[in-house]
Amino acid sequence: RLSLAHLHQICKPPNPGSPKSPCRPLLPSSNSPQWRSVIRACERRQIPPPTMEQSDGPKRPKLADAADGDEDRLSVLPDDILIHILVKLRGTPMAARTSVLCRRWRDLWKLLPELNFPLGTEPHRIRSALTAHEAPVIHFLVVDLQDAAAESVATWVPIIAPRLFGELFIFNLRRDWDGETGTVELPCFQGADWISLDLDNLGLALPPSGVFAWLTDLCLVAVRMRGSCRLGDIVSSPRCPSLRKLILRDAQVRADIVIHSESLLEIGMDNVLLDHNALGPGILAISSESVLQIDLKNLIGVRQLLVMAPALISLKEKDTTYIADPVDPSQPVANISAPQLTLLEWNARYDRRSVQLGKMAHLQWLHAGQFLVYGSDEDFAHNRIRLLQRFEFIICLDLALYYRKVGSILM
Repeated sequence: RLSLAHLHQICKPPNPGSPKSPCRPLLPSSNSPQWRSVIRACERRQIPPPTMEQSDGPKRPKLADAADGDEDRLSVLPDDILIHILVKLRGTPMAARTSVLCRRWRDLWKLLPELNFPLGTEPHRIRSALTAHEAPVIHFLVVDLQDAAAESVATWVPIIAPRLFGELFIFNLRRDWDGETGTVELPCFQGADWISLDLDNLGLALPPSGVFAWLTDLCLVAVRMRGSCRLGDIVSSPRCPSLRKLILRDAQVRADIVIHSESLLEIGMDNVLLDHNALGPGILAISSESVLQIDLKNLIGVRQLLVMAPALISLKEKDTTYIADPVDPSQPVANISAPQLTLLEWNARYDRRSVQLGKMAHLQWLHAGQFLVYGSDEDFAHNRIRLLQRFEFIICLDLALYYRKVGSILM
């Protein structure tokens, strides 16, 4: 049962030097970090902060459900201070329940700039809360879903798009996975600066128009890309001019990924399937004057990797499955142009004819993957040797020697 005393206890931890008693002062001590933030908010408004001492002035209102009928010193605070307190609850449903405390608290939750819907919140309640929400701007929104279908997400996502000027996190946990259950159509968040979606293999359709003007971080996990708009079109500079970090993990993409960005600094892709169906394997092409770090791991179905990054200093490529072009097998499977590269991790097969690394005069660290010391896979070892022969001078060389008989790895 939520009470005003409960709110006070959120702001104040128990005093280890005093006996446990229900008759604690309603206001927390100044040593509470949560309450110090309330004091700072009062100072910003240039109003006197609430104190522990009894006032000689008019009596403040009392609540019957406060601890021992102590006077209600929270409700006399300005709205923005009370909203600051409600944000500390870390849960929008709990903040909404403060409406039962007294008329002073009624509907204050509708003005919260930060919303957090914990796991188990029913989708229709999320929609109702967002529809009733009155704050002109949302700075932070977290939604934890369970077994959510795409249709239920689609009912409330468009509501927040015009007002979100901050961070968006959506997590979906599916306990019984029985295939894809629809596609979430993502609207354009023009004011968002951070978007993280973990949809547990729901379909995701990107908006065909609009600019994510302030987006700096985009993280897509466990998504199946659907729709006519390609991922590369969204994350390129014309539609994401401020994007600095792109993470794609456990995803299926039905089109080539072609990125042209003048703002990206970091790109990470892990366990990504480029699935063209009848069109065959896909192309991953990155052209960026700004990118400094590219990490690629477990990419499946790649026909060609193209990287043109004059500022790139770190490239990690591990366990990518390359598939030669069936029409023109002589086409290189990888073409890398990164003259400033200082760290290279290449754990795929290397052949000068199919893997073109370009000039890397500044390379200092080379991670060449595993060598099978004894065994029949001589071609695999020769690939590693050819990679080592590609460079005349390396400061740090990292090799993994694999002895199949004893099953150990020596670095």
